[in-house]
Amino acid sequence: MTQRTYSIGEAARLSGISVRKLRFYSDQGLLPPAGRTASGYRVFTDDELVRLDLIRCLRDAGLGLDAIREVLSKELSLVEALKLRLETLEAEIAAQRRVASALRAALRSPQLTEADLRRFLTMTQLSRAERRNVVESFFEKVSDGINIDRKWVRQMIETTVPELPDEPTPEQCDAWIELSAILDDPSFVANMRANASDAWDRDAFDMEACGLRATPSCARQSRRSTTGSNQRLTTAARSRDDGWKPRPD
Repeated sequence: MTQRTYSIGEAARLSGISVRKLRFYSDQGLLPPAGRTASGYRVFTDDELVRLDLIRCLRDAGLGLDAIREVLSKELSLVEALKLRLETLEAEIAAQRRVASALRAALRSPQLTEADLRRFLTMTQLSRAERRNVVESFFEKVSDGINIDRKWVRQMIETTVPELPDEPTPEQCDAWIELSAILDDPSFVANMRANASDAWDRDAFDMEACGLRATPSCARQSRRSTTGSNQRLTTAARSRDDGWKPRPD
């Protein structure tokens, strides 16, 4: 039985898309016509309309033309194509969450400057290695010229670097932004250096009391002992302990 054929205008009406878009898909090789009339006009059958419906679904899912072409040619399974799209979409969502966190932090600033906004945006986009560099830089400033046990410093770095998940919550991003601001605060660095000098240069720090190594518990105790001079660290530390998972020893 001969299949019914449709002109490009009829196919567009039946599928609910514009003639221009249907012609575009056809020109791109995604929707070859079933044939042409004697005058050279494209004609389509129900098979092409089913194919066009799949194209629309894939486009609605956000797939690009190349990926759709691979699905239609069986070079890429539908499941594989959707998994790739989902991974891309989730990465985009995570990035947007980080931007939203930066904007919230910026709006909380009493006197927002362009430099503040750039810093907030930069802090939320850092990789774990880059976040570690921020923490290491802080401890290098604090320990420079002070007789601090290097193993203790390394343990402190390990327990301080935040483990943000691939999809951090707004609270986790906010806490990291606040913590990064504290670690970059010259006055806080100076206070920490003074405390470190008192503890280490004067032999006032008891390594035995901390089990000869800086466990997460010890790190939190050490952190609490220095937050009296800066209330913001208490807030950031509490947020970090509630929302960030320390790396296991």
